[in-house]
Amino acid sequence: MSRMEIVYQGLPYSIAVEDPDEFRAEVLDSISAGQFRWLQVDRGEGQLEPITILIGPGIGIAMGTPDGPSQDTPSSALPQGQDPDLLS
Repeated sequence: MSRMEIVYQGLPYSIAVEDPDEFRAEVLDSISAGQFRWLQVDRGEGQLEPITILIGPGIGIAMGTPDGPSQDTPSSALPQGQDPDLLS
């Protein structure tokens, strides 16, 4: 079981999933097909509060897994001459 971090309409949430890649593909397929669906996620830290969010086309959502030593993007990953302030 892996915990995925979700940013939904600018707010942080998390969800426990068996396979993060499979979950991402399932969400992408749903949105690409123009479908809306409800997703049960957790809100908060420590004592999590379950909440249901609506995902679908036109609704801002980003997902990632907090695996590994750091999720920070190194400055060397930016294209040469790219201003990192423009990405925030």
